[in-house]
This record gives sequence, C-alpha cells and structure tokens, in this order.
Amino acid sequence: MLTSTNHIQLNSNAVERGYRSCRGAVRRYFKPQLWTSVNLPREQRRALDAILFNLMRTLDLLDLESADGRSLDVWFEVRDDLSDAFRGKCTSVELAALVDASRRFNVPKQFIFDPLRGADLWIRNQKFQTFAELESFCSYVGGSSLVSAMPILGVTRPGFEVLAVECGKAIMLTQLLANCVNDIKRNKTFLAQDDISQCELDIPRLKLRRPSPSLVHFVRLYASRIEKMFFRAKHLAEHLDFDGNRTLKSLLAIHWQMLLKMQLTPETILEDQGVLNRHERLALKSRHLLGLERDIPICLAAKSNHPH
Repeated sequence: MLTSTNHIQLNSNAVERGYRSCRGAVRRYFKPQLWTSVNLPREQRRALDAILFNLMRTLDLLDLESADGRSLDVWFEVRDDLSDAFRGKCTSVELAALVDASRRFNVPKQFIFDPLRGADLWIRNQKFQTFAELESFCSYVGGSSLVSAMPILGVTRPGFEVLAVECGKAIMLTQLLANCVNDIKRNKTFLAQDDISQCELDIPRLKLRRPSPSLVHFVRLYASRIEKMFFRAKHLAEHLDFDGNRTLKSLLAIHWQMLLKMQLTPETILEDQGVLNRHERLALKSRHLLGLERDIPICLAAKSNHPH
C-alpha cells in the first residue's frame, strides 16, 4: 500500500495557503455553479471551498481503473491522509484548510469521510447493477457532502441531515443523468445496468449523440425518480439563515431546471453544450445576484402529461 510520510508544519500560514489553493481548484472544477455562494461572507465561502475540495478529490478517484488493484492503493492513501489530517499530521495545505473549516463550523467528521466510502463502491466494481446501489453511492458522495456544507451555510435549527442527504443525492443524480453521454463515451457508465437493460437503451446511438425512443423512456424514468427526491427535500432551505437559504435555493434552482428540461425534452442530454444553455444559466445567475431566488418547483405547470 502507498503511504504518505511528508507532513507539513501546521500553522496559520499553511491554513491560509490551503484555503487559497482550494479556491483555485474549486474554481476550475465547479466554475458553472460557484456564483451561488457569492452572497456569503468570506469565511463561509472559504470553508465551502474546502468542503468542495474534498468532494473534488473523491470525484477524481472515480477516474481510476481497478483492474490491477492499484486504484485501491490510491484510495487507501487518500483515506489515510484524511485520517492523519484530523490527528494534526497534514500532508497538504488543502487538508489543513479542510480540517480548519470542519472545526470552525463543527462539521461532523463522518460526513467528510463518507464520500470516500462512495468512491470505494465504484472503485471495487466499476459499475452499479441496481438503482439502489447507485442511490447508495450518491448518498455517500453527494448527500454527505451537502450535509457537510450545511453548518457552513448557517443552520438555524436541527433535523436537517436526512433532508440534506436526499437533496445532495438528487443533485448528484441530476448531474450524472445530464452528463451520462460524456461518461459513456469515456467507457464509464454510472447509471444502473438493470435500468439500461430494461429500457433497452441503445448505447451505440447514445455515444453518437443520436436520439432514440429508448433514450426518451430511460431519461424520463430517471427524472421521475429524481423529482420525488427533490420534493422530499424541498423544505431543506428552511433550516438555514438568510444567506445560506439564498445559496441553497439557487443551487437547487440550477438542478431543478436541468431536471425539468430533461423530463420535458430528454434529447437535451445529447447537446454538446450541456442541458442548460448559456442564456438559461445567465438568467439563474441574474436572479441570484438580484436576490430573487425561487423555491422549487419552478414552472411545474409547464410540464407535459407524459407517462413515466
């Protein structure tokens, strides 16, 4: 197993450099959504960067191949580095910032480690046979990451954890569905094999970005499942203070609009530019900057009466 032995000296300078590094990495990785947090005070934005950096490291693990077992060595190394960081032995300034953020905002360690459990599910199998397996993966990675972010956003009352896991899971599933063509073209199919088989999804046509009746059925099946998760989690923003409420509502608005568009026009996932076009993203950003965030569901009345 690979091990990391080079520990940095923990001090305010290292933590500050860590926050700056996290910010740079997050800007590259999550740039289309970063505007949702511009209304937050600086300390909260910095802490969110550290949480997003932890999510980014997890997502990078999903690109590892497991055939020769070396990816598990990397997984063990990342896990051990994270464990060491919470014992005061950081191997990077980014981990120093993550530990600092978690302590400042009382983020439970369990939810910081959970994304690695999700990555382990993927690394060992490189596929999910059932939708239940995919849900577990998204709960660990997306759900726990959102739970970690909630104290930083400004929780005002308890009992948010279950809602946050459901919401984070819905956001991640929306992203996986929206990006499934690019993933499949890279020979990584995160969506459930049973659903692909039952819907008779035409993978060769999908790789060529060609529409098919099976694609319509498949996308609407997933959209109907994800929609229920969003509805179960729609009161999550009520657990946050004013600024956190605004940030979460805008994050939800992005993904709800993506989901609604895929539900109404499944072929949207074949677009090179992504499900939402530049104009739609700019409109969402403008609403946030003007303080006009809306609760979900958005434009629900516009939905067509199609079977799932």
